[in-house]
Formats: sequence, structure tokens, C-alpha cells
Amino acid sequence: MILKKLSALLLGAACLAISVGAAVGCGENEPEPEKEELMTYHEYNLKTYLSPLWKGEVVYNETLWFAGSQTASLMYEPTEIVSVMSYDLKTTFEEDTDYIVDGKDIIIPENGKIPYLSPSELYRTSPMNSFVQALRRGEDGQPDGYIYADEGSTISAQQVVVTYRHKDQITWNLPKVETAKFPKTMAKLNGGEKIKVLFYGDSITVGANSSEFIGYGPRAESYANMVKSYMQKRFPSATIDFKNNAVGGTDSNWGINKKTGLAGIDNIEAAEGNHFEKRVLNENPDLLFIAYGMNDQKYDATEYKQNIKEMIEGVRAKNPDVEIMLVSGMIANPETYFDNKDYEAYQNALLELSKDYENIGVATVYNSVKSVYTKKRFVDCTANNINHPNDYMMRVYAQTVLYSLFGADYIDHI
Repeated sequence: MILKKLSALLLGAACLAISVGAAVGCGENEPEPEKEELMTYHEYNLKTYLSPLWKGEVVYNETLWFAGSQTASLMYEPTEIVSVMSYDLKTTFEEDTDYIVDGKDIIIPENGKIPYLSPSELYRTSPMNSFVQALRRGEDGQPDGYIYADEGSTISAQQVVVTYRHKDQITWNLPKVETAKFPKTMAKLNGGEKIKVLFYGDSITVGANSSEFIGYGPRAESYANMVKSYMQKRFPSATIDFKNNAVGGTDSNWGINKKTGLAGIDNIEAAEGNHFEKRVLNENPDLLFIAYGMNDQKYDATEYKQNIKEMIEGVRAKNPDVEIMLVSGMIANPETYFDNKDYEAYQNALLELSKDYENIGVATVYNSVKSVYTKKRFVDCTANNINHPNDYMMRVYAQTVLYSLFGADYIDHI
């Protein structure tokens, strides 16, 4: 017993003696592990925005919108708040004055400068304007007034972005690595050859409501343009011809040049001929991204699958060597009538098609979005509060596509 006490005293004395230095093995005197070095976050930076949200100890510019509540929750529990800024990254907010941190919650105190939308403003008796009329779907499925929704920068201007450190992790349904399905694409890119890359889909692929698209800070790129910029940066010797032929408001029927019976869709470019021939077949791409689904409210997964199948077979008939990435979609606002379809069934249809044809992969964006929504609200990830992603969710799209196309370590190559 005496020996044990003596040993303990000697160990304590040793720790005390070296406490002014780099003590090792002495409990609270052990040096803390080095923190992950911060990347650029006070302006749009490609590598920062493409860094996987499921890796590392720092989340950059995660968006929050205090819509209907003065409290909004982060995806992870922060150990350190690095910054809280306005969406355009021009204004920095102060802790305890403009916001309070309580676990994962960011709370706006009285007289805080962060924008707040009251419940009566969020849930309205009339639409905000004639252009955007979003009916709210009540719990009984019947209309229950309108929901705050708009295009342009109206909603983005109310959102904030939070950069923070964390130690906890959440379960992500990660994408599949589909690189092996794109041998010709990889050969051309790695060989410094010429390659034509084409995007085809609806308004999300156009880039609608990304800050780049609406001309609002920080002017972060749409997901398609982030993919483009990544490929240009990673493969500077290749001659990459990019074209984005997506059209807002369209669905998979329009995409294959079928009538939908919906004037709002059928009248888009009605006098300009065969959409699919003009926008895809005549382009003769080497790598084609097809991203439809958000506007396919009237169709079940069987019809949706048939439309995508006809696109695949149509482009392959003209160019058997084309490689295709099918992109599943995000989820519309569940409080609106836009959210009235089975997104998972659509993604499953794409996965089935990828098994039926060679050199066709799937970027499972739906899975990534679902992972986000286990921890975050829809309002934190939207720029129109109906069906368009903000910059944060555009990043989820881009990260999923790049993971699928280039592998889990894609970020290490730029």
C-alpha cells in the first residue's frame, strides 16, 4: 500500500514538473489533437463547397432559415461556432447579440439582427404574388391557405450560413461508386482528349435559385456548373466541351417529346420542334447526365421509367458509345401539393434501368437528400420554399454526382 502511494506521488510530481512543457500521459496536461485547418468560407470556393458533408470535423456555410420559429437546428452538434454570416457572406453576426447556441440549436434573441419570419407570415391567407402561388396542404389533405414562397433572392436574403466544428457523426446513405461504368469517359479525361459533356433535365439542373443563377451573393455555382468546374480543374489537359440543355418547368414526357396534357408544360418551346432531338440527339454527347423527376407529378414510376428508357435507347441508337449518368432528385416541400409523388420509386426505376444497360450509372441524390432531412428541415435547404434547392442543397447534388462518377476520394484530386 505504501509503495502504491509513493508511486502515485512520484507520478504526480513528474507530471507537475513537466506541466510547463509538452506533458504526455499526464491526464489533463495531454496536448489536444490538432484541429482541422479551415478552408476558405467567407467567399465562394469550389473545393470548400464540394468537400463532402459526411466527412471531416468542419461544416462550411450550412444554411438556416428562421421561418416560423426563432430557433433552427444544425445538422451536427457544434463544438465551436466559427462564423454565422448572411447568405451572401457580406454580414457577420455576433454570438449572444444576434444569436445564441444551445446544443444543435441556433436561437435568435430579442433585438437580434438575423431575419425572422413569423408563423403568420410563413402560413398565409393569400399568396405572396401572382407568379408564385403555393397552396398549403393541411393535415387532412385539403387546402389550408398558402405558404410563403417566392423566386429570386427573397428567401436567400433571409437565410444565414453557419461554419462550425463538430465531433459527432450521423448516418449517411452514401452514393454508389459508379466509376467502372464510365470507362470511355475516364479514358478521355485521363488521356487529355476531347470530350463532350451534356446535362439534360428540369429547372434544378438549369440551376434555378442557385445564387449564381439569381445573381446574388456569394454567386455559388449550380450543381451542374460545380461538376463542370471540378472536371476542368482535375483534368486541365482534356478539352471538355460542356453544355447544359436543361429547361425549367419540364418533365420526362416533355424531355422525350411527348404531350403531357398540361398546358404549362406542353407550351414550353412548343414551336421549336422535337425537344429531345434538338437538345440531346443533335449534340451527340460522350457523357450525358439525365435529371428528371421533380415535375413528374402526374406520372407513376412505371411511366417515368418508360420515358427515361426511351431517352436511353434514343441516344444509344445514334451513338452506341455514349455513357449516361442518371440523377435522382430532391424532395419538394412536404407542406405543399408539389410533394405528391414517390421519389424513392423514381430512384428505384433509375437503378433498375442501370442494371438493364451497360455503361449507365445512377447518382442517388434522393438518398443524400433524405440523409440531410433526418437532421434538417426543408426550409433550411430551399431557395423558393417549394421545390428549388438553395446553395447548400446544390452542394449535396454536386457532391453526390462527383462521388458517383469519380469515387469516394474525389475531393482529394482538386
